[in-house]
Amino acid sequence: MRLNADIIYHNLKDVLDVAICGICENDLVLYRPEFYLDGTPCFLKNHVYVCSADHLPDDPVIEDNVLLICLGEAPQRETFETQCGILSLSGQEDIFRVFNVVQDIFNKYEAWEAEISRILRHNASTQALLDASKEILDNPMLLIGADFSYLAYTESEYLTEKLGIRLDSPTFDPDLLDVFLSLHELATDIKEPLLLSLMGRSTLSVNLFDADHYLGCITVFGEYREFRSSDIPLCQFLAENIRQAFLLKPHLAGDRSSLRSAIRQIIRGEPLRLEQRGMLRKYEDYGETVCIVFRPASDSAPLPSGYVSSLIEGQFKDSLAFEYDGRIVAVIPWEQGVIQQLGALLRKLRLVCGISHPFRDLQESAYACYQASAALDTGAGIDPGGSVHRFEDCILPLLLRNATAELPARYFYTEGLSRLAAHDESSPVSYIDTLRTYLDNNMSIAETARKMNLHRSSLIDRLERINQILDRDLRDPDHRLAIQIVLSAERAPHAD
Repeated sequence: MRLNADIIYHNLKDVLDVAICGICENDLVLYRPEFYLDGTPCFLKNHVYVCSADHLPDDPVIEDNVLLICLGEAPQRETFETQCGILSLSGQEDIFRVFNVVQDIFNKYEAWEAEISRILRHNASTQALLDASKEILDNPMLLIGADFSYLAYTESEYLTEKLGIRLDSPTFDPDLLDVFLSLHELATDIKEPLLLSLMGRSTLSVNLFDADHYLGCITVFGEYREFRSSDIPLCQFLAENIRQAFLLKPHLAGDRSSLRSAIRQIIRGEPLRLEQRGMLRKYEDYGETVCIVFRPASDSAPLPSGYVSSLIEGQFKDSLAFEYDGRIVAVIPWEQGVIQQLGALLRKLRLVCGISHPFRDLQESAYACYQASAALDTGAGIDPGGSVHRFEDCILPLLLRNATAELPARYFYTEGLSRLAAHDESSPVSYIDTLRTYLDNNMSIAETARKMNLHRSSLIDRLERINQILDRDLRDPDHRLAIQIVLSAERAPHAD
């Protein structure tokens, strides 16, 4: 395993009196040490050299990320400080002893790496991975899943007595969950390590992802020693191996997490892995389900996706919720009372949503997600003040919008309709409105006259003039349908 200057420094100072200076990178790229040979001007990239200061050359060629473990002082050392990292020791130290101590440091971390690899090959136990890392990170650790369940931890007494975490419960207590989410900025989409203050302690957290799918989070609590810069790449290394354990044994993230991942891939149109297809088969009797897509109301700031998803799953039994394409997608069992529960949740979180038709096969999640998204976008035009938009209520506007490819409806006027529109421009009587009302009322003379507050004979005279201008017979179903689509599209609401 390769190390960095900070790791070598902190382990070396447990044994020897050492100081660090110069330019030191934090990536784990340094090779095992070698003795510097007198007269060699070139210092190679990512190499560690153990040397005496008075043997260093006056005009060195120093490549990137070189570390010198230097005994004693010499004028030429100042040249090196501006170009590489230096661990400085007394010139009285035995250079062979120093070299062996550094070798032992590399041995320690390579043994850790080998144990991590062995665990992954053997049973991919996340608890074993954390236990093997206790002497490396020297602080309590907690691994949680995507649903905030406890998957593994060290120092159970510390977590229960100092932080009040109930490890005998399946997941965070509600109060602790709120604290955890708020102090992590609900940042389940952040891929960089997070140094934060959680429950009065400094913490280092790394989120785990499979592609863009959130799997969980490993958090180290800075209780026994302060965090070092090298803790970040070491924690990232551990997190990557935990991620591998999740992929080798998807149930480690929980069936719900695996099912979320499978549904997300269906919506994306991506092929499922073998274990994901097996997971879907387990849920063949999931029952009648709807897909609901959420977004913030127009006058409210967006809430973090991880927090909203967690609340949705807490509100609706057996539901699944996750972030997708900037919105929250939820698959919820369709039962009596869902709409009422949904209304309360939307008011609390200041959200609006679109709801698909009920469906039974989770393989149809992509179609259902399209329906819910379309209902959300189109419903805002139909009912701007509403918060729940059903796909059922949006079918006609969607068909009309697709029929005209979102071009102005007048582009699709027949020649006769264009002549009617030209008439209306110079007349107080709108033939277009009269024709639309007539068609809306199934070409009923009596109902149209009533709706327009016209005498029957006056309406008949007007319709005769309209038919003459159209120069087409409205009894032709194809011609009548084309006119109805265009006139309906003209007054259809646009998506928000």
